[in-house]
Amino acid sequence: MTFLLSMLFCISSAQEFFSDFENLPQSIFSQAMLVDMGEERISFDELLKRESTLTFSPLGNPNTNLGFTDHQYWVKFSLSNPGKKPQRIFLETGRPITDVVELYQVNESGMEFRQNSGDLVPFDAHPFRHRKIIFPIELEAGKSYTFYIKYESDGEVINLPLNLFDAEAMVEQSYFDQLIFGAFYGILLLAGVIYLFFYFGIREKSFLLYSAYVLSIILLHLSLDGYFFQYFTPDGGWFSQQAVLIFATLSAMAFGRYGQIYLDVKSYSPGLHKSFNGLMLILIGLLVLVLVVPAGQKFYYPSVNLLGILVLFHVISALVMGYIRSKKPDIFFSLGIACFFLGFTVFILNNFSVLPNNFITEFSSKLGTGLEVMFLSLSMSNRIRLLKSEKEKMQAIALQQSEESNQIKSFFLSNISHELRTPLNAIIGLSKTIKDNIPDPAIKGNLEVIEYSSLGLLNAIDDILDYSKIEKKELKLEYKPFDLHRVVKEVHSMTEKQASDKGLKFVFEEIMQMPNFVIGDRTRTRQILLNVLSNAIKFTHEGQVKLAIKTEAIGENRSKIVFTIADTGVGIQAEKLDRIFESFIQEQIDDKRKFGGFGLGLCIVKALVDQYGGKLNLDSTPGLGTNVSIVLELDQPEPKPQPELPKAAAFELAQKHLLVVEDNPVNQLVMKSILKKWKNTSFDVAFNGLEALDKLKAGKFDLILMDLQMPEMDGYEATEAIRKGACGSAYQSIPIIAVTADATEKAKSRVFEVGMDDYTTKPIDAEILYSKVKNALVLQAVELNGII
Repeated sequence: MTFLLSMLFCISSAQEFFSDFENLPQSIFSQAMLVDMGEERISFDELLKRESTLTFSPLGNPNTNLGFTDHQYWVKFSLSNPGKKPQRIFLETGRPITDVVELYQVNESGMEFRQNSGDLVPFDAHPFRHRKIIFPIELEAGKSYTFYIKYESDGEVINLPLNLFDAEAMVEQSYFDQLIFGAFYGILLLAGVIYLFFYFGIREKSFLLYSAYVLSIILLHLSLDGYFFQYFTPDGGWFSQQAVLIFATLSAMAFGRYGQIYLDVKSYSPGLHKSFNGLMLILIGLLVLVLVVPAGQKFYYPSVNLLGILVLFHVISALVMGYIRSKKPDIFFSLGIACFFLGFTVFILNNFSVLPNNFITEFSSKLGTGLEVMFLSLSMSNRIRLLKSEKEKMQAIALQQSEESNQIKSFFLSNISHELRTPLNAIIGLSKTIKDNIPDPAIKGNLEVIEYSSLGLLNAIDDILDYSKIEKKELKLEYKPFDLHRVVKEVHSMTEKQASDKGLKFVFEEIMQMPNFVIGDRTRTRQILLNVLSNAIKFTHEGQVKLAIKTEAIGENRSKIVFTIADTGVGIQAEKLDRIFESFIQEQIDDKRKFGGFGLGLCIVKALVDQYGGKLNLDSTPGLGTNVSIVLELDQPEPKPQPELPKAAAFELAQKHLLVVEDNPVNQLVMKSILKKWKNTSFDVAFNGLEALDKLKAGKFDLILMDLQMPEMDGYEATEAIRKGACGSAYQSIPIIAVTADATEKAKSRVFEVGMDDYTTKPIDAEILYSKVKNALVLQAVELNGII
């Protein structure tokens, strides 16, 4: 063996020795020779025996690319150290993912030194622990050596760089690589993680696919650069061998799917969309084969590269077709794909030695990928801006639709209120008239039932309208002085009758006398008490319902009034107390069938108490009953001299002539039945606004009772015409009171906007109507006296 090595050394000494160690790093490709053994696997000893019969060819360039191959290759070259000191140098060769790289060093005396590397060798067993395949070489002074290197791969590309470094050059090269790779992986990792977060925030599928693509590219390059083997699979094994194929397949799938979704290929090219789907299926099939049948690696490597190229050309085709079909171009996406394509092209041309080996060509794939990710990230940020813009447009459309819906709902509620209040006006008004004129107690009792039922329906209508106002935040209180005693008396009278009809005892208790007059909203205060008391009676089968009122002075002309409503009813479970004031909520799911109602009463009460700035507390025990306390702080009005008005019961207007503007014959009948009872009062009737204007021009009137919704000319138009002097200057300031079945806030606001003096709703309450008419006439008289 020693003799054979000595003979081979003599033969190899005929070739050129490299000895220029002062100008490292350098490539020694020009001194190297290569032989391809094909699929035959021979040992170093066999190589030595057959070397004379083998044809070694020179390497053509500094980074010879042997392509996808599973052949065995041998390279040989010679080094000489003519100096007087030993030389320690480092040889870089092969790609980091090459399976087997063995270095044999032969000296003049035939001595052999062997070093093993490659990713089939555990990382800790490498002669130089580095991500690349590096061999440390010791050259004694004045001696020459011949080196043989064996390369084997499972089908991946084999590159043959033969670069010599001294220690200083090796350190500098490592630092430079760290800088480049640190920037490369840092940019990719940052982009992948950020857009993954964007996906979780926006839930846009393209962000997830883009993040998956970037992260898979990171894993692929970590495998190609040797970092994955160094840090994640240093002991080798199955996954280490399959990592490049797995990550390459995943990155191709993610890139293709991302491009397909991001460019919305389906919308303008169904054929290309189907082609994308076909490619995805092929890639999935390849991934399954890689995982299940690892023996076919020499076919898998070129296949995944070919499929990757096809995916890239599909994305480019989709981009071009989008531009051709007038799809708005995405400049950043286009630049990203262009950079990736350019970097990929330069990398391939460098591998085939068409382009020289330099910084740009060596790192072209990373430069292209890095720039691609940067531009695609800008494209994704542009996508965020577009999504935000689309969201704002959708919100604007939704807002517009919501406003239109609210307008439709308001119109519907206005109409439904009008249509229901109109017959109720007749039912309640005429039943009261008949009841007052018939002595028969049985008939009176029946009429009271009709009146009571009609008022119940009216309260239900009011609840629906009030709930609509709460939803639109339109529920407002009207702060005016009112008689609290009278409100409590009305509530007491109504609820006592309800309780009596149900066989319950009603208890009223007043602790400390209430102030006679307070400043607040009379109607809403009455509504608060009625809703809570009606609720208590509804949920109490036996026992009693109690109303207690406690008054406490908290300052000059200000009182704290606590209304406590207690019942012995079904009670409410503790866990449901927090939700009891929500709309459409009752204690049990079957309560609506048991007790009826919309479930709006307490919701409205809560909103009204909040408007007052008060407190609403509820305490309940299932089976024992419920206590509700309402705390309101109300101011008392300053005592002022008021014009003395006759009591409502007098119903006397001192020779006043009224004009009733009403299109509905039934409502006219109700109005006539009310006005006929007023002493010294005359009236005339007009069927619409136009007829009212004609009557005003022809006659003399002191006040107008104006309906709002009428044919030909409605009450709003008629009022505006009157105020503008259409009937003469004498009528420009005539008192006009709206008498309408439209109880919405919109109608009420518009009533005062067009110049009416007051507003009352149907069904008509005779006392309220008389009070408003009398007040309007008195105020007009005061104003006229002031002018005179």
